[in-house]
Amino acid sequence: MTCPKCGAAVTGNMKFCRKCGASLQNMMQGQPSAQDQPNMYGQPSAQGQQNMYGQPNAQGQQNMYGQPNAQGQQNMYGQPNMQGQSNMYGQPNMQGQQNMYGQPSAQGQSNMYGQPNMQGQSNMYGQPNMYGQSQMQYGTVKPKKKSGLAVGIGAGVAVLAVLAVGGFFAFKLLPGMFKDPKTLFAENVVSVTRNFSDEFTDFGTKPVEAMVHLGMDDSKDSHTTTKITTIESDASGKDQEYALEQTYSYDSGSGDSAYTLSVSMGDASLGTGGVYYNGNEFIYSPANTSSPMVRYMLDESSAKSLGAYQAIDRYTLMLTGMSSEKEVDWDKQLEDFLEGSLAELDKKEFEKAKGDYTVFGKTQECDTVSVTVKGQEARDLMEGMIKLITVGISRGDDIDTKEIFGENETDDSISLTVTTYSYKNSPVGVVISSTKGTETYSINLSGYSSGKEKQTIIDVPSEKGKGLYYEDGVYSIDSGYEVLNKINFGEFSIVVDETGTINGLDRNLRGSFTIKTGKNTGKIHLQEDSFTGSISQEITDGKGQFVTEIETKEGHAKITTNYERGKLQEDKIKAPVFLPESGIDCGSDLDVLKENLNAKMLGDKAKSYSNFANMGNRNSLVRLGYVISLMTKNR
Repeated sequence: MTCPKCGAAVTGNMKFCRKCGASLQNMMQGQPSAQDQPNMYGQPSAQGQQNMYGQPNAQGQQNMYGQPNAQGQQNMYGQPNMQGQSNMYGQPNMQGQQNMYGQPSAQGQSNMYGQPNMQGQSNMYGQPNMYGQSQMQYGTVKPKKKSGLAVGIGAGVAVLAVLAVGGFFAFKLLPGMFKDPKTLFAENVVSVTRNFSDEFTDFGTKPVEAMVHLGMDDSKDSHTTTKITTIESDASGKDQEYALEQTYSYDSGSGDSAYTLSVSMGDASLGTGGVYYNGNEFIYSPANTSSPMVRYMLDESSAKSLGAYQAIDRYTLMLTGMSSEKEVDWDKQLEDFLEGSLAELDKKEFEKAKGDYTVFGKTQECDTVSVTVKGQEARDLMEGMIKLITVGISRGDDIDTKEIFGENETDDSISLTVTTYSYKNSPVGVVISSTKGTETYSINLSGYSSGKEKQTIIDVPSEKGKGLYYEDGVYSIDSGYEVLNKINFGEFSIVVDETGTINGLDRNLRGSFTIKTGKNTGKIHLQEDSFTGSISQEITDGKGQFVTEIETKEGHAKITTNYERGKLQEDKIKAPVFLPESGIDCGSDLDVLKENLNAKMLGDKAKSYSNFANMGNRNSLVRLGYVISLMTKNR
């Protein structure tokens, strides 16, 4: 015979199935007769009681859940059950125990399904009721202090929370752990190149601003900034005094902007020149009052786009026919770098390690990713990196680097190793090393910032000792910050080094500068090839002073500038009235405007290398030079 529940083979002397534990006593007593046939679920019902279809059930037969129904007691469908019979889940209900709503049920009273509850028995789930009162589970009399299921769920939620937080910080702080070294290498190269390119636009500007106080404006908010500079010198054998007044104005609401420059010698004024952008109109007012004013009309779309830039930047953009700065699609550059220069390299060729690198003036241990290649692979990698740098500096111009730098000859004896350095999980630098025999030639490129600190470095040595080194950094030190700017180009070098405090736009810095011109100074004739000077700047709440002092064999010079940045002054931003009968109206013809301004831009002459030359038009010093030369021009 077999177990009626699981079908396992059983013997006649067994009381329980050894496989499922079901009771075999009823089976041993024989099969139920027609009077004792089970209802639709195989459960006997009491005689005379109705099954679920309203048909009477014989006494002693099971109800639909396998519980016997005694005569006169109700089953779940309204049929009477006797005291001591189980509720719908097979558990007897005892007097005084709470039902699922927390109310005690008297002996013989029905639960929610019409079944009586007996004293001491649990509710329909055997768990504490919904109001927090403990019940008996399946006849067990020990109350449960806390559900094991609830504890398990709570612990699971806590574990998941910890894993989620840990996962977030892992992806945020340890990105290198989840990327293959090839992809990480490419991302590091692109990140450093991008940061470097964005900051390299200020090449040469910092020394000029520190020493002679000529600088750029910004378009952060509506303002008028005034710089009144006095130059005292005895270099020519007699005392002389010059004065310059610069005003920078910008209206963030209308987009209007202006820059003016006034020059005087002693008590004599040499005139005031200015460039003004009011609405669609550009006005140039020359310092020489005998020279005509020039007007040019921008189209509405260009005027609106150029409204986001201050006057000096806007002037260069206008003359180059641009209405906004170009933007580089760095995601596309990364994709091209991976699928182009690195396409033939397997990710196994890239190695992760540790290495020292200079970060904010201090040697730090960094995470490195490096690859070493030869032959055509070396050539492809080098061309790819040169392209990234030129694209970044030129803001996406299509420059043929082969036309500029020539073809790189493949030399299988030369190995190229490129290493990226990351500090605190941020890319900080790239070193390109070319080795032939025992000689190694390395290029260092860095672009990184964190908080107030930053560094922009390019170091390209030359076999003849006339390479390029540029460093622009703000480094944290014990006394505050060090602001350092270095330019070495062949024999020429400038070093500006200041220390002090920086707090937003407020600063108190003091330091020195050193200039070495070398033997070849071109058209500039100096009695010495190097000289030094002291500099200081102190600005608080938009007001302050810059001071520069220079001592040379030719004499002493002191440059003092009083600085004030305040509310927008309407009279400084509004152009003088243009009179067509005495001025030059260029209409909307840009070529006519450039001709009348006698404006010569980089790239205008070098047509074959125009895109490469145009890279210079992004430089702040070049842009400042365009405007200053216009102001001082004797028309």
